[in-house]
Amino acid sequence: MQFHKAFNVLLFISFLIFLSCGENPSNGTEKIKISVKIDGSGNYDEVRLQKVNSDYSIELVESANFVEDEIEFNIFVFESTLFRLDFMGYTSLDLILDKSDVDIFVDDSNSLFEFTVNGSDDTEILKSIENKITNYRSEIRELNINFVEASQNRDFELVNSIQSEFDFKKNQFELSLKDYLSSAKSSLAVLVTADYLDIEENLTFWETIYNNYTEEFKDNSYFKNFENKLIKIKSISIGSVAPDIILNDTSGVPISLASLRGKYVLLDFWAAWCRPCREENPNIVENYNNYKSYGFDVYQVSLDRTKEDWVRGIKQDKLPWINVSDLKYYQSEAAELYNVDRIPSAFLLDPDGKIIAKHTDLRGPNLSRKLAEIFN
Repeated sequence: MQFHKAFNVLLFISFLIFLSCGENPSNGTEKIKISVKIDGSGNYDEVRLQKVNSDYSIELVESANFVEDEIEFNIFVFESTLFRLDFMGYTSLDLILDKSDVDIFVDDSNSLFEFTVNGSDDTEILKSIENKITNYRSEIRELNINFVEASQNRDFELVNSIQSEFDFKKNQFELSLKDYLSSAKSSLAVLVTADYLDIEENLTFWETIYNNYTEEFKDNSYFKNFENKLIKIKSISIGSVAPDIILNDTSGVPISLASLRGKYVLLDFWAAWCRPCREENPNIVENYNNYKSYGFDVYQVSLDRTKEDWVRGIKQDKLPWINVSDLKYYQSEAAELYNVDRIPSAFLLDPDGKIIAKHTDLRGPNLSRKLAEIFN
């Protein structure tokens, strides 16, 4: 998973139901009070209480201004819910609320914007998770700077050393984070971390969390979102039968991925505008020519927006295999089905349609090694 996407999701934004004063809350809702007090010299003209639905669409719930360094929000909540208090133009803080009133004290007397929350243990768990991730990102940021400098100086020994250090730190961080998440009490804060600690790379861990949380959270909207992601990712994991795709080729003829059963098939996502994809195409062509007579084929899905660009890319790269598209960019039905958020991305299917390898294991010389292993 890409870091920028993962950490954008780490913002840990919220979900709640807001009812006007004249409405009666539905069964199961609780009216709670959020009291905010601040000590500091900052100019906080407006504070916004925001919600983000499980599809991450943001909605404004209410805005208010400090009166003698205090603000109070009164809202209805019907489930364990993630909130964000946005101090406009300055900073924000994240909260998990359920059935209890919450008192928030913000100390900005030294411009550090430190806060404490009374009434929400889940928020403390969330805060601890955020701190762990922030500290890790600071370490990685320094490594990235050194990596770029070493690459520019063509100091490949140092590049390899930094890469090894990065892999070690990443592994240690993920082990530490998993340990903390496993030991934390059942909390929404743990579930939303799935958007940062990649589900696909940590499938067994998240399956355990799912099993442990099902009974308590089965009706929670965030849990349902997590469940859908888990089901989707399991469907495209190694050993699973690849979901079928039926899209049109450049002539408008629908062709299904399943029609290639009986062969080893490289399912490849690409686009004419994608430079790494275009650089990878000659490698795929070479392997296709080497192994097509042994039962190897390619089913390539384009994420182009226009047919002109798509066809031009096929002709320029001399791609001889099945090429299909719905010309919907990353909103392609096939891309969404296979959870593709970056390209090139690839899946290798055996003759029964089962996924036996994916992504970077099929790039460059890795593809040649894999096919040589298969076809001996």
